Amino acid sequence: MEVLKKVTLRADRADANGEREIRIRLTFYKEQKYLSTGHKSKPEHWDFEANEPSSTHPKFRIISRAIEDKLDDIDFELKLMKKNGHEFISLADLIDKLKKSDKPVIPAKLYAFTDNIVAELMAADKIGYADTFHNIKEYVLKHVFGEKDKAFVNFTKPDFEALELYLIKQDLKETTMSAYLRTFYRIWNLAIKEGMCPKDHHPKKFIKFKPYKKYKTSKRAISAGDMKLIEGYDADYGSRIYRSQQMFLFSYYCRGINYNDIVKLKEANFNGDIVRYKRSKNGRLYDFKLHSKAKAIVDVFRNYPIQSDGGYVFPILKAEHDTAAKIDARIDSGLKDLNEDLKKIKDAKGIDRVVTSYVARHSFATNLKHKKVDVSLIQEAMGHETEEVTRIYLEDYDDELVASSIEEALD
Repeated sequence: MEVLKKVTLRADRADANGEREIRIRLTFYKEQKYLSTGHKSKPEHWDFEANEPSSTHPKFRIISRAIEDKLDDIDFELKLMKKNGHEFISLADLIDKLKKSDKPVIPAKLYAFTDNIVAELMAADKIGYADTFHNIKEYVLKHVFGEKDKAFVNFTKPDFEALELYLIKQDLKETTMSAYLRTFYRIWNLAIKEGMCPKDHHPKKFIKFKPYKKYKTSKRAISAGDMKLIEGYDADYGSRIYRSQQMFLFSYYCRGINYNDIVKLKEANFNGDIVRYKRSKNGRLYDFKLHSKAKAIVDVFRNYPIQSDGGYVFPILKAEHDTAAKIDARIDSGLKDLNEDLKKIKDAKGIDRVVTSYVARHSFATNLKHKKVDVSLIQEAMGHETEEVTRIYLEDYDDELVASSIEEALD
């Protein structure tokens, strides 16, 4: 038998201001109990027909949200008991569980919980990571589930199937779809950890696509010969395209250092031909000897006509970029400029592959591999924890290289 819920305004007692307690009446078979919402209302501010505060109530939004949260808490406990195989005993037992519940005050809802994740990451200056969660909520989940938030326990198999179908219809690459679902699963895993949802109520039970499977990425590396073509591009010394060219080459010769980290380098990060920096993505410290060409590029920018007033070696960030949000926004715009310039360069040189900032890192790894450098050394150079991570960056050998190697070996 279902537990019936009804929001009511207490009729038998009012305080000195004429306000009455707002309660939720619970009915199960012949038993009836009342649960306080912690709020009050005067009769004139109450809609008795709809059993809710009227829009004229001075605290309409706050009280409406509190009532909704209480109803969600009740549903949460009932579903949790059912999923965990606990038999419903009585309303008194249910109310006792609600009072003892250590769930956060914030309701166990998908959007609200995601906003909390974003806020925590923003407070830790992990702006890029925060954007990942914000973007999936705003540009994916709301398209599928609608604008209204709802509790984790209220999501159903059709909801999860709808999400998978939506992503499939976007004609995404497997790696992109994998990234979206991993972020979604991360939200869900954190919610389970916080006790907002039972362990067995997870979207992976209903979504067929396997986001943690290793999917082959589209080829990003370019050959050592193509790198030489980019290096030989004749750009005006004072132009933006020259700076983009040099920063791309610096990334390639500096073990695939990410653009995000390049623009944050200051003189203090260098000691002779040694560079030392903390990678933004994982917070790990990197410390190694610069390739001679990377060192030469640093020397160029030390004496470049355009200098950063914020003390940065490369003139992208300035003193005005004094918060994590401003730095992140400037990096986004700078990266867009860089990729636009790289397209012009590769088109001018007749390179038939896509060239973006990420290509430098993949090319560094792949071209070392083509030179028969051991994967363990490439792993060390790139600062990866395991060879498996390194192999993600390594493209398969071109068939021409394989064929020539066989020809040479069997000659």
